[in-house]
Amino acid sequence: MKKAVLLVSFGTSYAEARENSLESIYQELSAAGGAIPVYQAYTSGVIIRKLAGRQIQIDTVEEAVRKVLDHQVQCLYVVPTHMIPGIEYQKLVRILEPYRSSFEKMEITSAVLNQKEDCKKLVPVLQDIFQFQRENYYVLMGHGTEDGANIRYTQMNEAFIEAGLTNVQIASVEARPNLADAISYLQNAGKVDKVVVHPFMVVAGDHARNDMAGETDSYAAKLREEGYEVLAIVKGLGEYPQFRRIYVEKLQEMLGKCNNEAESQIVAGKTDE
Repeated sequence: MKKAVLLVSFGTSYAEARENSLESIYQELSAAGGAIPVYQAYTSGVIIRKLAGRQIQIDTVEEAVRKVLDHQVQCLYVVPTHMIPGIEYQKLVRILEPYRSSFEKMEITSAVLNQKEDCKKLVPVLQDIFQFQRENYYVLMGHGTEDGANIRYTQMNEAFIEAGLTNVQIASVEARPNLADAISYLQNAGKVDKVVVHPFMVVAGDHARNDMAGETDSYAAKLREEGYEVLAIVKGLGEYPQFRRIYVEKLQEMLGKCNNEAESQIVAGKTDE
């Protein structure tokens, strides 16, 4: 059975962020899949059009799936980079669903924080990445969504506290908990000198560069106005090998499951003879 992997992300127009995050994920999935080819697609039409103006061609999900079908692929493994199963993840699933009957098998991995339990599992990964220092406080900026999946940000904060990391908080751009909630948390914490802000996003794009680290009206600027020393690190989670490992493991788990199913079918076929 001919197989392929499709890596799907919202996308970014920042070359450095694309190379250090999305391309790095692509390379590691390619290595994990061995001979299985990996295709890429963005879900943001705005970013795709912006890149096209720079002579950079990125497929939409539909275009990538049609390419896969043109190559007579029968089994497609889709790996979305989404942090939560929110609006963007759900949109991707809806786009893919009409193509399901065109494949013998199509599997889609879950979002990084698909279930509440995933929040607890992510804490040690982030601890390994950031090496959280007790003398600092950390505000990790997420995107936020109107969808019910936004609860994962609150559950991440609960997971940090449960792990004893009371100096780490998630705040999102477009929902609660937000920066005001994080500032209230800092004020209640007592004496806080230094605050490290970092994207809780796979890619350090517009939100990270402007909403988080911009000179005015940003997380960093507002925290400084509150009197805190601020260190803004503009680096997406996808730039860290510890975090990229999550996608590799999701792909390996999916490949292993499909291989086991195939072996079971072969055994069952022999038994029936």
